[in-house]
Amino acid sequence: MRFIKAGLIALMLMLLCGLTAMGEKTPSLPVDLTPGKPVQQKNYISDHEYKDPTLHVVIEEGRKDNCDYWIARIKIGHPSQLRTAPAASFDNYFESNGVYIAKRQNAVLAIDGDYYAHYKYGYILRQGKVYRDKLRAERDVLAIDENGDFHILFTPDRNTMNGTLNGKKLINAFHFGPALVVDGEIGALDASYWLAPELKRQRMCIAQTGPLEYFALCCASSRRGSDGMDLLQFAQLAKEMGAVTAYNLDGGDSTIMVFNGEKINDKGNKNTRDISDIIYFASAWDGK
Repeated sequence: MRFIKAGLIALMLMLLCGLTAMGEKTPSLPVDLTPGKPVQQKNYISDHEYKDPTLHVVIEEGRKDNCDYWIARIKIGHPSQLRTAPAASFDNYFESNGVYIAKRQNAVLAIDGDYYAHYKYGYILRQGKVYRDKLRAERDVLAIDENGDFHILFTPDRNTMNGTLNGKKLINAFHFGPALVVDGEIGALDASYWLAPELKRQRMCIAQTGPLEYFALCCASSRRGSDGMDLLQFAQLAKEMGAVTAYNLDGGDSTIMVFNGEKINDKGNKNTRDISDIIYFASAWDGK
Protein backbone atom coordinates (compact mmCIF):
# COMPACT_ATOMS: atom_id res chain seq x y z
CA MET A 1 0.00 0.00 0.00
CA ARG A 2 2.83 2.33 0.87
CA PHE A 3 4.39 1.71 -2.54
CA ILE A 4 1.07 2.37 -4.27
CA LYS A 5 0.71 5.72 -2.48
CA ALA A 6 4.29 6.62 -3.32
CA GLY A 7 3.61 5.75 -6.96
CA LEU A 8 0.47 7.91 -7.05
CA ILE A 9 2.33 10.85 -5.52
CA ALA A 10 5.13 10.45 -8.04
CA LEU A 11 2.58 10.31 -10.89
CA MET A 12 0.85 13.46 -9.64
CA LEU A 13 4.17 15.29 -9.44
CA MET A 14 5.02 14.20 -12.97
CA LEU A 15 1.67 15.48 -14.25
CA LEU A 16 2.07 18.79 -12.47
CA CYS A 17 5.59 19.21 -13.83
CA GLY A 18 4.32 18.32 -17.29
CA LEU A 19 1.57 20.95 -17.10
CA THR A 20 4.07 23.55 -15.98
CA ALA A 21 6.40 22.65 -18.81
CA MET A 22 3.54 22.84 -21.31
CA GLY A 23 2.54 26.25 -20.00
CA GLU A 24 6.09 27.54 -20.20
CA LYS A 25 6.34 26.40 -23.80
CA THR A 26 3.17 28.13 -24.99
CA PRO A 27 4.29 30.00 -28.12
CA SER A 28 4.13 33.77 -27.81
CA LEU A 29 5.24 36.92 -29.61
CA PRO A 30 7.20 39.91 -28.27
CA VAL A 31 5.11 42.85 -27.08
CA ASP A 32 6.46 45.34 -29.60
CA LEU A 33 5.83 46.39 -33.18
CA THR A 34 7.53 43.41 -34.84
CA PRO A 35 5.37 41.26 -37.15
CA GLY A 36 3.89 37.90 -36.31
CA LYS A 37 5.42 34.66 -37.48
CA PRO A 38 5.49 34.19 -41.26
CA VAL A 39 2.15 32.78 -42.36
CA GLN A 40 2.17 29.31 -43.87
CA GLN A 41 -0.32 29.01 -46.70
CA LYS A 42 -1.01 25.37 -45.88
CA ASN A 43 -2.77 26.54 -42.72
CA TYR A 44 -5.50 28.28 -44.73
CA ILE A 45 -8.03 25.48 -44.72
CA SER A 46 -10.35 27.37 -47.07
CA ASP A 47 -11.21 30.89 -48.21
CA HIS A 48 -12.94 31.33 -44.84
CA GLU A 49 -10.78 29.47 -42.33
CA TYR A 50 -7.23 29.41 -40.97
CA LYS A 51 -5.88 27.05 -38.31
CA ASP A 52 -2.53 26.31 -36.68
CA PRO A 53 -1.63 25.21 -33.12
CA THR A 54 -1.75 28.84 -31.88
CA LEU A 55 -4.51 30.47 -33.93
CA HIS A 56 -7.90 29.63 -35.38
CA VAL A 57 -9.91 32.06 -37.53
CA VAL A 58 -13.29 31.37 -39.12
CA ILE A 59 -15.05 33.90 -41.37
CA GLU A 60 -18.83 33.97 -41.73
CA GLU A 61 -21.07 36.16 -43.89
CA GLY A 62 -24.68 37.08 -43.29
CA ARG A 63 -27.41 39.61 -43.87
CA LYS A 64 -29.67 41.37 -41.38
CA ASP A 65 -31.90 44.45 -41.56
CA ASN A 66 -31.26 44.58 -45.32
CA CYS A 67 -27.51 44.88 -44.72
CA ASP A 68 -24.66 42.47 -45.43
CA TYR A 69 -22.17 41.75 -42.65
CA TRP A 70 -18.94 39.81 -42.11
CA ILE A 71 -17.79 38.28 -38.85
CA ALA A 72 -14.37 36.79 -38.13
CA ARG A 73 -14.24 34.55 -35.06
CA ILE A 74 -10.78 34.22 -33.56
CA LYS A 75 -9.17 31.98 -30.96
CA ILE A 76 -5.55 32.58 -29.93
CA GLY A 77 -3.14 30.62 -27.76
CA HIS A 78 -1.41 33.61 -26.16
CA PRO A 79 -2.47 37.24 -25.51
CA SER A 80 0.51 38.56 -27.48
CA GLN A 81 -1.13 37.36 -30.70
CA LEU A 82 -3.67 40.19 -30.50
CA ARG A 83 -1.56 43.02 -31.86
CA THR A 84 -1.61 46.53 -33.30
CA ALA A 85 0.50 48.22 -35.96
CA PRO A 86 0.73 51.69 -37.52
CA ALA A 87 0.98 52.61 -41.18
CA ALA A 88 4.49 53.88 -40.42
CA SER A 89 4.95 54.90 -36.78
CA PHE A 90 2.58 55.77 -33.96
CA ASP A 91 4.69 58.91 -33.53
CA ASN A 92 3.41 60.38 -36.80
CA TYR A 93 0.20 60.75 -38.80
CA PHE A 94 1.08 58.73 -41.88
CA GLU A 95 -1.65 56.68 -43.58
CA SER A 96 -1.48 53.70 -45.90
CA ASN A 97 -3.54 50.94 -47.48
CA GLY A 98 -4.80 48.51 -44.84
CA VAL A 99 -4.00 45.45 -46.93
CA TYR A 100 -0.37 46.59 -47.23
CA ILE A 101 -0.05 47.09 -43.46
CA ALA A 102 -1.59 43.66 -42.81
CA LYS A 103 0.79 41.92 -45.21
CA ARG A 104 3.80 43.68 -43.71
CA GLN A 105 2.84 42.47 -40.24
CA ASN A 106 2.16 38.85 -41.31
CA ALA A 107 -1.44 39.29 -40.18
CA VAL A 108 -3.73 36.31 -40.59
CA LEU A 109 -6.73 38.55 -39.85
CA ALA A 110 -6.60 42.35 -39.66
CA ILE A 111 -9.10 45.17 -39.28
CA ASP A 112 -8.88 48.95 -39.20
CA GLY A 113 -8.19 50.54 -35.80
CA ASP A 114 -9.28 53.88 -34.35
CA TYR A 115 -7.73 56.13 -37.02
CA TYR A 116 -5.65 57.94 -34.39
CA ALA A 117 -4.05 60.08 -37.13
CA HIS A 118 -7.36 61.81 -37.81
CA TYR A 119 -7.23 63.66 -34.49
CA LYS A 120 -4.57 64.87 -32.07
CA TYR A 121 -6.13 63.88 -28.76
CA GLY A 122 -6.95 60.59 -27.03
CA TYR A 123 -5.13 57.91 -25.07
CA ILE A 124 -3.03 56.07 -27.63
CA LEU A 125 -1.37 53.03 -26.04
CA ARG A 126 -0.02 50.50 -28.50
CA GLN A 127 1.96 47.35 -27.83
CA GLY A 128 2.73 48.48 -24.29
CA LYS A 129 3.91 52.00 -25.13
CA VAL A 130 1.98 55.25 -24.60
CA TYR A 131 2.23 57.54 -27.62
CA ARG A 132 -0.37 60.10 -26.60
CA ASP A 133 -2.10 60.96 -23.34
CA LYS A 134 -4.65 63.66 -24.15
CA LEU A 135 -7.96 62.21 -23.11
CA ARG A 136 -11.22 63.78 -24.17
CA ALA A 137 -13.94 62.79 -21.74
CA GLU A 138 -16.69 62.48 -24.36
CA ARG A 139 -15.32 59.20 -25.73
CA ASP A 140 -15.26 55.71 -24.25
CA VAL A 141 -11.89 53.93 -24.17
CA LEU A 142 -11.26 50.25 -24.84
CA ALA A 143 -8.28 48.98 -22.83
CA ILE A 144 -6.78 45.52 -23.43
CA ASP A 145 -4.67 44.09 -20.63
CA GLU A 146 -1.73 41.67 -20.59
CA ASN A 147 -4.11 38.70 -20.41
CA GLY A 148 -5.89 39.82 -23.57
CA ASP A 149 -9.01 40.85 -21.63
CA PHE A 150 -11.17 43.83 -22.66
CA HIS A 151 -12.11 46.67 -20.33
CA ILE A 152 -14.40 49.60 -21.16
CA LEU A 153 -13.62 52.93 -19.53
CA PHE A 154 -16.66 55.15 -19.91
CA THR A 155 -15.69 58.69 -20.92
CA PRO A 156 -12.67 58.71 -18.58
CA ASP A 157 -11.30 61.96 -17.23
CA ARG A 158 -7.85 63.27 -18.10
CA ASN A 159 -4.90 61.99 -16.10
CA THR A 160 -6.78 58.87 -14.99
CA MET A 161 -4.90 56.39 -17.19
CA ASN A 162 -1.57 55.14 -15.89
CA GLY A 163 -0.88 52.04 -17.96
CA THR A 164 -2.39 49.55 -15.52
CA LEU A 165 -5.87 48.45 -14.57
CA ASN A 166 -6.86 46.17 -11.68
CA GLY A 167 -3.21 45.30 -11.21
CA LYS A 168 -2.75 44.22 -14.83
CA LYS A 169 -0.52 45.94 -17.32
CA LEU A 170 -2.36 47.47 -20.27
CA ILE A 171 -0.99 46.59 -23.71
CA ASN A 172 -3.33 48.45 -26.07
CA ALA A 173 -5.97 51.15 -25.72
CA PHE A 174 -8.30 52.70 -28.30
CA HIS A 175 -10.01 56.06 -28.28
CA PHE A 176 -13.04 55.85 -30.55
CA GLY A 177 -16.16 54.05 -29.33
CA PRO A 178 -18.71 53.98 -28.02
CA ALA A 179 -18.96 50.71 -26.12
CA LEU A 180 -21.57 48.63 -27.96
CA VAL A 181 -21.89 45.70 -25.56
CA VAL A 182 -20.86 45.62 -21.90
CA ASP A 183 -21.17 42.47 -19.77
CA GLY A 184 -23.34 40.94 -22.47
CA GLU A 185 -25.81 43.83 -22.62
CA ILE A 186 -26.15 46.68 -25.12
CA GLY A 187 -24.41 49.85 -23.97
CA ALA A 188 -26.01 53.23 -23.37
CA LEU A 189 -25.35 54.49 -26.93
CA ASP A 190 -25.98 58.06 -25.90
CA ALA A 191 -27.46 60.04 -28.81
CA SER A 192 -25.05 62.87 -28.02
CA TYR A 193 -22.05 60.66 -28.78
CA TRP A 194 -20.04 62.42 -31.44
CA LEU A 195 -20.39 60.00 -34.37
CA ALA A 196 -24.11 60.42 -35.24
CA PRO A 197 -25.31 57.00 -34.05
CA GLU A 198 -28.70 57.40 -35.78
CA LEU A 199 -27.20 57.30 -39.29
CA LYS A 200 -26.99 54.08 -41.29
CA ARG A 201 -23.35 53.54 -42.13
CA GLN A 202 -20.64 51.03 -42.79
CA ARG A 203 -19.32 50.05 -39.34
CA MET A 204 -16.61 47.99 -37.61
CA CYS A 205 -16.24 46.62 -34.10
CA ILE A 206 -14.05 44.24 -32.12
CA ALA A 207 -15.47 42.03 -29.37
CA GLN A 208 -14.38 39.54 -26.74
CA THR A 209 -16.49 36.44 -26.18
CA GLY A 210 -14.31 34.61 -23.64
CA PRO A 211 -10.69 34.12 -22.53
CA LEU A 212 -8.52 34.56 -25.63
CA GLU A 213 -11.62 34.37 -27.85
CA TYR A 214 -12.80 37.31 -29.95
CA PHE A 215 -14.60 38.38 -33.06
CA ALA A 216 -14.34 41.26 -35.51
CA LEU A 217 -17.63 42.35 -37.07
CA CYS A 218 -18.33 44.79 -39.90
CA CYS A 219 -21.32 45.69 -42.03
CA ALA A 220 -21.59 46.94 -45.61
CA SER A 221 -22.16 50.44 -46.88
CA SER A 222 -25.24 51.55 -48.78
CA ARG A 223 -23.32 51.46 -52.06
CA ARG A 224 -23.84 47.77 -52.85
CA GLY A 225 -27.44 46.85 -52.17
CA SER A 226 -27.19 47.28 -48.40
CA ASP A 227 -28.73 49.92 -46.19
CA GLY A 228 -25.86 50.16 -43.72
CA MET A 229 -26.65 50.01 -40.00
CA ASP A 230 -27.27 52.59 -37.32
CA LEU A 231 -25.36 52.12 -34.09
CA LEU A 232 -28.19 50.39 -32.23
CA GLN A 233 -28.71 47.87 -35.04
CA PHE A 234 -24.97 47.20 -35.08
CA ALA A 235 -24.84 46.79 -31.29
CA GLN A 236 -27.78 44.37 -31.41
CA LEU A 237 -26.00 42.31 -34.05
CA ALA A 238 -22.81 42.21 -31.95
CA LYS A 239 -24.82 41.01 -28.95
CA GLU A 240 -26.54 38.33 -31.05
CA MET A 241 -23.13 37.12 -32.20
CA GLY A 242 -22.18 36.44 -28.58
CA ALA A 243 -20.20 39.50 -27.53
CA VAL A 244 -19.48 39.92 -23.83
CA THR A 245 -17.70 43.20 -24.59
CA ALA A 246 -17.87 44.96 -27.96
CA TYR A 247 -16.34 48.28 -28.95
CA ASN A 248 -17.04 50.42 -31.99
CA LEU A 249 -14.06 51.31 -34.19
CA ASP A 250 -13.57 53.63 -37.15
CA GLY A 251 -16.14 52.94 -39.85
CA GLY A 252 -17.29 54.47 -43.09
CA ASP A 253 -14.77 54.10 -45.88
CA SER A 254 -12.10 53.11 -43.33
CA THR A 255 -13.88 49.80 -42.74
CA ILE A 256 -11.62 46.99 -43.86
CA MET A 257 -11.29 43.32 -42.96
CA VAL A 258 -8.22 41.57 -44.36
CA PHE A 259 -7.85 37.79 -44.49
CA ASN A 260 -5.09 35.93 -46.32
CA GLY A 261 -3.74 39.21 -47.68
CA GLU A 262 -7.01 40.38 -49.26
CA LYS A 263 -9.86 42.67 -48.34
CA ILE A 264 -12.86 40.40 -47.88
CA ASN A 265 -15.63 42.82 -46.86
CA ASP A 266 -17.74 44.99 -49.12
CA LYS A 267 -15.63 44.27 -52.21
CA GLY A 268 -18.01 46.19 -54.43
CA ASN A 269 -17.19 49.41 -52.58
CA LYS A 270 -14.05 50.85 -54.18
CA ASN A 271 -13.89 53.84 -51.83
CA THR A 272 -11.77 52.26 -49.08
CA ARG A 273 -9.56 55.00 -47.66
CA ASP A 274 -6.00 54.76 -46.42
CA ILE A 275 -5.80 54.23 -42.66
CA SER A 276 -3.30 54.99 -39.92
CA ASP A 277 -3.41 51.74 -37.96
CA ILE A 278 -4.67 48.17 -37.77
CA ILE A 279 -5.65 45.66 -35.12
CA TYR A 280 -4.54 42.20 -36.15
CA PHE A 281 -4.16 38.59 -35.09
CA ALA A 282 -0.89 36.83 -35.86
CA SER A 283 0.39 33.29 -35.62
CA ALA A 284 3.00 32.44 -32.98
CA TRP A 285 3.73 29.08 -34.62
CA ASP A 286 7.02 28.54 -36.40
CA GLY A 287 5.93 25.23 -37.88
CA LYS A 288 8.51 23.09 -36.12
